[in-house]
Formats: sequence, structure tokens, C-alpha cells
Amino acid sequence: MNRTHLLPLVLLLLAGVARADIYRWTDAEGRVHYGDRPPASGAEKIVEPPPPSPLSPDEVNAQLEAIRAKRQAAAEEAARAREEKAKAEAERKQRAQECAAAQRQLDAMRSAQRIRDADGHWYTGDERIQKERELEAAIRKRCGGIAGQ
Repeated sequence: MNRTHLLPLVLLLLAGVARADIYRWTDAEGRVHYGDRPPASGAEKIVEPPPPSPLSPDEVNAQLEAIRAKRQAAAEEAARAREEKAKAEAERKQRAQECAAAQRQLDAMRSAQRIRDADGHWYTGDERIQKERELEAAIRKRCGGIAGQ
């Protein structure tokens, strides 16, 4: 097809687009909308085109870019918040495990007559009292409460 035949076809297509019906309606929030398809009800057919935007294309692009940047920042902040929450939960679980282990050690020390460490050394009376105090301090630190409760 040569170019001389394309020009009338293009003009015909553009004329069809230009003759499309335009509708105007107001939504529930009071905003005026324009479109080539009316909503279910409440639209009026108009002849004049919608008013031009008061913004230049560069201003519109700048506003869109600002909106995208805000959304990106909000998404990053939400991801950081989720990460911090997960980290805090992991620390809380670790702390609870350490608390329970210290409490079990203290309970075992208090209920046993003789205590031996991992190297096989038997605790004397003073060493046992010192170890109990260390466990009680660890429980207060990890559990936030008083040992034995």
C-alpha cells in the first residue's frame, strides 16, 4: 500500500475518534468526571471537551514522580518495621529460652544434694552458693523477675 492511500485512512480514523460521544458526571464525593462511556446512571452527554489541565506535562510528571517516591519510601519503611519486629520477636524468644534454661539450672541446683559442673568438678558449699547467686542474677536479667518465681 502506498502512502497516498494511507493518509485518507488515517484521517478517517481520526475523524471517528473526534466524533466520539463525551459524557460528564459527578461522583458521590462531588468530583466531576469525563469519559467516552457513561456510568450506570447520572451522566449527561456533552459536546464541549473537558477543561484542560492547569498543569504542564512536566508538572504532572513531577507530581507523579513525587507520588512514586512517597510510595517507595512508605514501602521501605514498612519493610524496615517488619524486619525490626521479626528481630525483636527473635530476641524475645532467645531471651525466654535463656530464662527457662537458667531457671532449670537453678531448680536442679536447689533440689540436688551434690552438684558437679561439666568438667566433673564437684561444687563445695561456698561454690554452690556463689553459683546459685549467679543463676539468680541471670534470671533477674533475662527474665525480668525474681529467681524461683
